[in-house]
Amino acid sequence: MWNTCFEVLIKTNSGFFLLISYICLMKDFNKRNTTRFAIIILFILLGISVTPLFGETGTLETVRADEFFSLLEERQDEGKGIILDVRTAGEVADGTAPGSENIDFYGSEFKNTIDGLDKDETYFIYCRSGSRSGQTLRLMESLGFNEVYDLSGGWSRNASRLLALDDK
Repeated sequence: MWNTCFEVLIKTNSGFFLLISYICLMKDFNKRNTTRFAIIILFILLGISVTPLFGETGTLETVRADEFFSLLEERQDEGKGIILDVRTAGEVADGTAPGSENIDFYGSEFKNTIDGLDKDETYFIYCRSGSRSGQTLRLMESLGFNEVYDLSGGWSRNASRLLALDDK
């Protein structure tokens, strides 16, 4: 019986991990075998702790300019890829990437606006230097976004390349 439980635990995804552990626990509960009970509790706790590791997670990372622009071109060729400029209105007045959407990082509705975006879309974010876009990346990760790329160095290091983008 235990071998079967372990085989099922190994073959199933994490969503079933807890269910299978619970079933194994209930089958052995009547025996009141404390060793087995402790092992099952351990599996349940392990299932809780590793569940996020098995979930499908997307790509959320800060990338260098060459990779950022390469990925942006690929996604836009696929009909995806939204550019988010998280600078203030004053900073945007200096220029912005064509077709980008400005969401002021310091705006009172920033988090709500980000949370309202399509989490299955691909986003390319930048700010002036990379700090606010890095924080935005972490926020988007916590909100469940699947694919977000943060431009390392931001506008200050990549303004000419951002300005040269085609408006798609």
